[in-house]
Amino acid sequence: MKNNEILIANNFLPLTAGEAVTATTGQSEAALGTVLANMAYFGFAPSLDALALLRSMSGDALGDWWRETASSFRAVTGADREMERFVVYKNFPREVLEMSASRYWVRQILMYLGAPNEWFTEPEEARPKLDERLKLRVLQPATGGTLRGIFDNLVALKASWTNDQAAHAQHLVGALAVDRLVLSAFGFKVNGISLIAKNLTVAHVITDATDVLRLAAALSAQDVTLRENVKFKRFKRAERRQLLAALETTNNLADDVAQRAELFKKLFAHLHPGDYGFERVKRVYDGLYKGTLLTYSAKVEAALRAKDEAVFDLVATRPGDFARRLHHLHSVFGQKAVEAFAWVTPQLPTLVLLKLRTYVATVDHRQSLMYAPRGDWARAHLAVNEKAPFGEASRAALLAAMDAVLGERLKAAIPEGVDVDARTVDIKLQTNDQELAPYGRGTSFALPPEAKFVRTASYWKVMRHHGNTWFDNGWSFHDESWAPVGVCCWTDVTFGGHGEVGAVFSGDPTNSKEMQGRACQMIDLNLEGLRKRGVRYAVWNVLCYSRIAFSDADDVLATLQWGEDAAAGKLYEPARAQMVFPLKGNSLTKYVAYIDVVERKLVYMDANLQGGVRSARDNQDLLASQMPSFLEYLNGLPSVADLFCHAEPGAMPVLYSDEGRTIEKDVRAYVFQPRNPENRFSQVEPNAML
Repeated sequence: MKNNEILIANNFLPLTAGEAVTATTGQSEAALGTVLANMAYFGFAPSLDALALLRSMSGDALGDWWRETASSFRAVTGADREMERFVVYKNFPREVLEMSASRYWVRQILMYLGAPNEWFTEPEEARPKLDERLKLRVLQPATGGTLRGIFDNLVALKASWTNDQAAHAQHLVGALAVDRLVLSAFGFKVNGISLIAKNLTVAHVITDATDVLRLAAALSAQDVTLRENVKFKRFKRAERRQLLAALETTNNLADDVAQRAELFKKLFAHLHPGDYGFERVKRVYDGLYKGTLLTYSAKVEAALRAKDEAVFDLVATRPGDFARRLHHLHSVFGQKAVEAFAWVTPQLPTLVLLKLRTYVATVDHRQSLMYAPRGDWARAHLAVNEKAPFGEASRAALLAAMDAVLGERLKAAIPEGVDVDARTVDIKLQTNDQELAPYGRGTSFALPPEAKFVRTASYWKVMRHHGNTWFDNGWSFHDESWAPVGVCCWTDVTFGGHGEVGAVFSGDPTNSKEMQGRACQMIDLNLEGLRKRGVRYAVWNVLCYSRIAFSDADDVLATLQWGEDAAAGKLYEPARAQMVFPLKGNSLTKYVAYIDVVERKLVYMDANLQGGVRSARDNQDLLASQMPSFLEYLNGLPSVADLFCHAEPGAMPVLYSDEGRTIEKDVRAYVFQPRNPENRFSQVEPNAML
């Protein structure tokens, strides 16, 4: 991880003003043109301000800068994996399409048996040069405070970090010489706990006993969310003292211990509180084993069973819990729950209000509900929506209470008002259990009219396991009603027989023959071919065939690109790539995205849905039953538009893309896809509003 990679990933160009151009150290137009062409190859362009800085460098300085920065562009875009080298048929897709099924499988079986791939593959041909109009991401020049701003935004994030965000935060702790981590400053406590656990030598402040419990879980390499069974390690004496000292000063020790009695018993068994002089901890420890601690939850449940309105006094002390129980409270107490909730609404975080608002607005009309127990989508189950409806009057009153609070907050945060692009409804806010992208599950991207094909790839590197391993790239195809119509993956090499093929697979690699255990599979989708064969939805997945989790491999990468001519350019062109995701989770499945072929849009999923790992073919029926409810879940997640629509109409642009849109110099704006190099604005992060 490098500072430059973090800057580029966050739409900043890592440069400073170079030495002045003179007659002897001047910069040729050719040198600058080469650098700009190289950036465009990776899918980036400098803003006008960044371009001015590049122009100010001498030729030598510009060359040195590019040599230092090129590796970061390669890492961010996945170009450093050189995926095309590890595809079986280098002249894909033509080479596969021209083979009969029997010829393909005879060759494939011989390769499985250990025969060199080169015996069966054609020499790599020169491919026509890529000549397509590409939309480039515009990078603004970084400043001395940019990295600190990125770190502060990560700390403020109200959702669990993605894999990349966690890696960025960890790197920046050292790069910025962070000397103090205050857990209450983190928008999502699990992020802070994980970071503190990796940086115990950095001074830190934790005020809640449950968060100390989470820290002990993190130090034991266990689930920090405490959703799974936690097995604490044998702590060293210094660690025991450190954890007990933290517990001694927490604000709500007795209540938190009572709330998670069994977990705290397990922790105390490892900490030995009686060996130390922390009197407050010892008193609570004694009460825990004598059974004299009464939990908050027990009091609430007893009041609910008795239909005692005193329950509202209890839940009002914990507004977040009130929000989680709102539907149940309404089913028991009706309008009284609405009135009580209106009093605590101003105490709820903005993100909680947005999530609850979309839930209240949609739940009465949903046919089914999808639950992921403890955030595990592999165990997701469906249920018919039998919840007692809020009804029109309660729904209107709840929405009005939440809208009033949201309106006040957004007006205070953006006094100049907003000009919201209608397309920002397609950008979802980040959710807690996603791993891949910094935008939210359900975010959609329009396929441009000229795009004729989509190419996905799974690349992997596995050196610690003997024999072949596979991380299979696959697509499952469904009609308008989600009935299965076919797949494309290693077992089903093509989809659609006669005429225009709908999808084709690049051959199944055997990574045991490669010195570093590298391999790559690609699949091309012919969008028109899919449409002609009745495909409405195409779901992209990567499956751990060898039952080796993504986290157990040295490297796994999933990429998606689209374009006009599948035969032009390299098999992997970074500038074409729309998604580049390292896969690192502990699951064996990853459903990355789906395409609506009729509406021509790509929708980000990032879900470890239940499924077999042998072949995408085995999961068609399961997807058919899960996806309609999963789409309802996605539609119920709050969007960027849902946030900013609560501000007054005004001047601050809130845009999906600034292509063709002029933004006044140095004004505040939110731009999801920066495309206009002439714009210079101060990017507003939704996290700051949440």
